[in-house]
Amino acid sequence: MNNTPVETNALDNETLYKCLAHAVAEGDIVNFRFLFMPASPFHPGSSEDVYTPKYAYLMPYDEQSPSYAEALQLVRQPSLSCYVGEQMEKDGPSQLPWELVLALADNALRLGKYTAASQAYELLRIRRRMQQIALEQTDRQLAQNNLPAAVRACRIASGLDYDYAAFPEPLPTVPNYQESALMLHGIYPAAPDQSLAMQPDAVVLKTVLNFLLVNSEISQRFDDKPDALIASFVAALIRDMDEHWDIFAARYREAHEIVRRHDVLLERINAYAPEALELHFEQLLDSEQMQELKHIPTLLCGEAAEDWEWWQVMKTLVYRHPGAAAFVARQRLSAKEEIIVPRFHPDSIIARALGLQ
Repeated sequence: MNNTPVETNALDNETLYKCLAHAVAEGDIVNFRFLFMPASPFHPGSSEDVYTPKYAYLMPYDEQSPSYAEALQLVRQPSLSCYVGEQMEKDGPSQLPWELVLALADNALRLGKYTAASQAYELLRIRRRMQQIALEQTDRQLAQNNLPAAVRACRIASGLDYDYAAFPEPLPTVPNYQESALMLHGIYPAAPDQSLAMQPDAVVLKTVLNFLLVNSEISQRFDDKPDALIASFVAALIRDMDEHWDIFAARYREAHEIVRRHDVLLERINAYAPEALELHFEQLLDSEQMQELKHIPTLLCGEAAEDWEWWQVMKTLVYRHPGAAAFVARQRLSAKEEIIVPRFHPDSIIARALGLQ
């Protein structure tokens, strides 16, 4: 390798180093790769001015950050700075410096930016190995009953998953809880006790793990674990993914109390097929009862949702609280009106662990 620095404007070099260090420190694989592209304002053939406001996002906003200072020191190493200069001068695609890509991936992982970490590790061809290390760490921490550490390791393993069937090129797997939740609840239960939420804990826990972790290979690692341990893990996982879960749980309990008060009436409604409800001339719920029940979606979502369709409520709910998908069910109020209501099995360990009852 030629260690003679490429002669460019010294100020631009220093600005480039700062922008690279910022991307590395923030685990930002998108900005990092952009800096090496022909469209980059640092490319010799570019007419763009990096000092214009539209490129302010590339600049560091906290130069006192330890992670930024460490990244800047790495970028300024003579061998790396020379390599960066050489890649900027290339006519073809640049070869990204692996030392910076690795540091970026590690920072992305530390910051919980799993998609960025997954892309960076994939560039280095070590993503699968890093995922395997995280899975092994999950098993060790579970054996030691260290739930916070087990949850973090498992979230890393799930976050590093990759979709090689993505079009037009392989990409990190990104959970789509909103669509998955609609698939979970796509069929109206023939009876309330047939809904997912009313199933025994073993069924609910397996479904929740598959739903939240997306990768069945990862969720299957829990098949031989005791239900009590899985319930504790799932409760810790849901809370780790949702910092506002306990606030939601309080609203959920309030909504569940409304359902409990109207159980007998709701059972009467569920005894009719939709076609029969259409022909039922007597309204089963009076206006006051209807109004109270229609308030349930608002309680669950935390915003006015009385006039929403059930699927709108579901998508909003799981966007904010993914773990809620397994503890609600569809409920008709009439032939044409349907809401989402709280439900859980009376003997559910996981519902108690999550503060839902």
